[in-house]
Amino acid sequence: MKRSQIKGTNTVTTDKIKNILKKMSLVVFAAGIALTGCGPDEEENKPDIETEVQDEDREDIFKDDETEPVKPEPDTEEQDEDDGTAEEVQGQTGNNDKTQGSTTQTTSRPSKDPSLASYWTKLENTAKAGQNYYSEYYTKTRVTTQNGYLYNYAAGAQITANYLIGEGRLSSSATSSGISIMLMYGRDIASCGGSSVHITGTDREFTVFAFMRHPSEARYIFASSNGSYGNMSESAYNSLMSVYSMNHGTVRRLTPSNSEYDRILSCIKMYESKYEDYFVRSITIDDKYAFVVLSGRSNAATIREYILRYDNGIWEVVMDDLEAEGRLPVIVNKTLPDFNMSMLPSYSIKDFTMLTDYTAVMDALTRAGYYEKDDTFYYFCGTEDFCYMITDSGKRFLCHNNNGTWDCYWVLDYYEALSRLQRLSSNPPTFILLDLE
Repeated sequence: MKRSQIKGTNTVTTDKIKNILKKMSLVVFAAGIALTGCGPDEEENKPDIETEVQDEDREDIFKDDETEPVKPEPDTEEQDEDDGTAEEVQGQTGNNDKTQGSTTQTTSRPSKDPSLASYWTKLENTAKAGQNYYSEYYTKTRVTTQNGYLYNYAAGAQITANYLIGEGRLSSSATSSGISIMLMYGRDIASCGGSSVHITGTDREFTVFAFMRHPSEARYIFASSNGSYGNMSESAYNSLMSVYSMNHGTVRRLTPSNSEYDRILSCIKMYESKYEDYFVRSITIDDKYAFVVLSGRSNAATIREYILRYDNGIWEVVMDDLEAEGRLPVIVNKTLPDFNMSMLPSYSIKDFTMLTDYTAVMDALTRAGYYEKDDTFYYFCGTEDFCYMITDSGKRFLCHNNNGTWDCYWVLDYYEALSRLQRLSSNPPTFILLDLE
């Protein structure tokens, strides 16, 4: 009710105005308690509402900001509930008072067995050391998860409690050899563990956890350095580990004669909506994933890399543009933690500069007597140091830039070209070779 409205109404008596304003002020007071959650300690600072209403000489009781609380401020309680799951809300300190009046039901945190206090402490210490290691080396090298365990991909070493002790990151008295250091998504742990686990909001992402078998029961207990903890039955733990298992059958290289070869290429064509023909470099698969390296025939130097997943008889592209990634193993592992990393190539395309001018290579082939005027090339692809070429008549050449001079080799097939390429370089760009023709 605004001041201008009251002045223009002659039928409203002074007593009625007093009563109306008194009721409205009481509503404001009650609404303020509901919205702010103020306790008894705060009431002594509240203004005397009845005194304000009875003061007839004060016209400022009609100010808009005091007569408009019939439109309460947005309910912050509902906004907080939308920020995350009930599990995440519980993970924030000081939230109990905030949720008392809510209609949303939340599950209480699981309790920690106090008899296991020393074990909880060791789990937290180990998880903290593992998290610090991961945070430090993630950007320096290639740290991944391997079957759920924290793993230094570049060094080929699993990060254990003993490993961290050896690096001086963890005291032997603060941990146990029975503790495993895992790198997992906390949301996967929450999904498998249900109400017996508590995962903080940040830990729902890729996080280091420390797990151990319960000392007297057929269960597992775990903790993180950020406040997550819980216990899991053996079946729940096994389900969790299966989520991160990289064992999806034998890893194998497909040949063009295999029926899955064409099915995978057809899937990529539909995914790209280009329906072009490809120069395939390699297709490596297991029973769940495929890693594909290819280029369009219009430009063999434009290499592309894909990962596809096989589900219910259908291949689907799940990652693309991988040729642009400088830290391919880390990127793939974080997106697909159960992807078998042995399917990734040893090279990184970003480490090489593609050859664009073949004039010097053609001159070298001519001097070597390998190139004839009527030869045309069906395929050619190279880097600044190596080049592989196939003529329409089927002749194959591998050329090597030896300190500014191109050495040329006539090779019989893919395998001879690969063997010579590997002898000439410790990091050969095998993606220049056309797939098993």
